[in-house]
Amino acid sequence: MNRISTLLLLAVGSLLVLSLTMLASATMLRDNNSWVIRQAVACGVGFLAFSVVALLDLKWVHRVTWYCYGATALMLLLTLSPLGSRRLGAQRWLFGTQPSEFAKVALVLALAWFAARYRHRMSTFMTGALGMGAVASPLLALILLEPDKGTTVLLGVVMLGVMLVAGGRWSHATFLALLGAAGMAVTIFKSGYAMDRINAFVKPEANRDSAAQLNQSLYAFSEGGLDGKGLGRGSLKFKVPEQHTDFIFPVIGEELGLMATLGVVGAFVVILLCGAAIAHRCEEPFHVLLAAGITFVIAGQACFNMGVVTGLLPNKGIALPFISRGGTGVVVMMTLVGLLVNLSRHAVVPEAVGRRGKSNPFEDADTDLSQ
Repeated sequence: MNRISTLLLLAVGSLLVLSLTMLASATMLRDNNSWVIRQAVACGVGFLAFSVVALLDLKWVHRVTWYCYGATALMLLLTLSPLGSRRLGAQRWLFGTQPSEFAKVALVLALAWFAARYRHRMSTFMTGALGMGAVASPLLALILLEPDKGTTVLLGVVMLGVMLVAGGRWSHATFLALLGAAGMAVTIFKSGYAMDRINAFVKPEANRDSAAQLNQSLYAFSEGGLDGKGLGRGSLKFKVPEQHTDFIFPVIGEELGLMATLGVVGAFVVILLCGAAIAHRCEEPFHVLLAAGITFVIAGQACFNMGVVTGLLPNKGIALPFISRGGTGVVVMMTLVGLLVNLSRHAVVPEAVGRRGKSNPFEDADTDLSQ
């Protein structure tokens, strides 16, 4: 295992340990810490998924891309059927899992496959903008219908990122972003609770009830100070709903202090840099784009969550990767990390790059991947 993979796994492992520790504190009123036990089991399943994916033949991963995409689309459809479970005003669960989490893997694979195969036409509007939009739209539409606006926005941003890395034009990406923003605005205007969140973000002083969760979050950060109140001594977990999922970061800030929160941010920066380094060292276009897409998913979701709990973004209801409670989320994130480690195993080491004069994989004469 190379140094980049080692550093990546150290960062992820630290976040998982912190997750179980903080969940034990954030859910201390729960009988027998059942959530912590279930999260630990999910981490075990995630480690198994990581181990399997890290050793897979990447050619096989390429071949099964559209089977994964189709299976995920079917699961999302079933989630919206009577087989799905509805909680807190959203229908996002199917047999105890969240298929929208699996969509993160399926969509990144499909986008990387499409962009790599047609990389020499990615600068055109038909292939770059409409083609990538056509790949992403079915999954995004099904996720939005649940509704899950946060995941929809995240995956839309990931699509734009992969498109730009593959050579798409900024003007086309801007057009898609504006089109998506307009569609999301219409959806929000038709949703009462979503409008309440926007109003609370724009004018928190005039919408104190809707902004109460954010206000408590900011208060927790300020109360934690540099060193924190001490593990288990915070009060936020008694006042804020979903403190074990979307708002676990403020619990860390209150109980462990500024240094711990900066450590969490640092761990995600390490993951981001490792993902970028792996993508840079890959030779195959599919590998480059897959590594970039995975990095966008993990780093983007972390940025969204931290932006919400610090008041920089409207409340989207999105989890903090590796830390927030959620079995499906942990398994999916560990699967993505396994793919990154697998890609790192096949990447070119710096010495080899220098000796061989590695060229840009997107400037080859072929228009299709080698069969």
